[in-house]
Amino acid sequence: MMRAAGILAASLTLWGCGKTTEAGQTDGETMTTEAGQTDGDTMTAEVGQTDDEIMTAERAGDTFSVMGDSISTFQGHNPAGYYAFFPESGAVSAVEDTWWQQVAEDLELTLLTNGSSSGATVAGDSTGSDPQCGCNELRTGALAGPDGACPDRIIVYLGANDMIQAVPLGDNDGTRPVQEGEVAAFSDAYTLMLDKLQAKYPAAEIYCCTLHQMGNYGTETPYVEFVNGAGLTAQDYGDVIAGIAKNRGLYVIDLYRCGIAVENLQETTSDGVHPSAAGMAFIAEAVKKGITGE
Repeated sequence: MMRAAGILAASLTLWGCGKTTEAGQTDGETMTTEAGQTDGDTMTAEVGQTDDEIMTAERAGDTFSVMGDSISTFQGHNPAGYYAFFPESGAVSAVEDTWWQQVAEDLELTLLTNGSSSGATVAGDSTGSDPQCGCNELRTGALAGPDGACPDRIIVYLGANDMIQAVPLGDNDGTRPVQEGEVAAFSDAYTLMLDKLQAKYPAAEIYCCTLHQMGNYGTETPYVEFVNGAGLTAQDYGDVIAGIAKNRGLYVIDLYRCGIAVENLQETTSDGVHPSAAGMAFIAEAVKKGITGE
């Protein structure tokens, strides 16, 4: 996916909402349950809080951050040094038409950070500081608010570039530890990315989005389904995302069936991949339903 130039900001936070200490604890005397609990079972509590206070605080959460690629970018709304696709490219010229802005407005949520960079893959060097690698410290550590506030929710919408570039799927189901370094398999990289997100933002609800349908220009029809060099499609990568998320007790938002389909890519995308305003509306609706549990 296309990039626009930028300068990497040295001020980006690398430790999320506080450098983790022992497993399951953060600097502020925060207690957490074990990673992998499901449907709201995972929560944090300050020392001395009652159960009622904990549940009230959890229900009251109204902030979110995004971790994505070009589909979630808009110039001036992503961290310095990240690459933006919209509005200079594609068919979305107003920030109000982006899926994440629609989610924020319709659900009355506050967006803390849109940590999205055009061209980013999940796989890559996990020890580096390139915004184009989703599993590294830079990307996973820069989702807090400007004042260091932790997001109540994190929406992960990555994997399109891994699919397009035919990054090998691998066979990690989300439960096998991954060694830091050059992570070549998509499932290993996705697992490591979630390891870091759950460690850095232990109180956040994490929503993992599958990939919407993507296409190449066809012959008799405008588009045919995009099949990468390994013979895989967006559904194959989305199935891996869903499997890993479910094994970790995280939420899954199914975008493969959100309404963007091979048959309507001419209207819902500008190029078979990047959504138009109509496509963004489909994504926004699916994300809103995922957050509200509809």
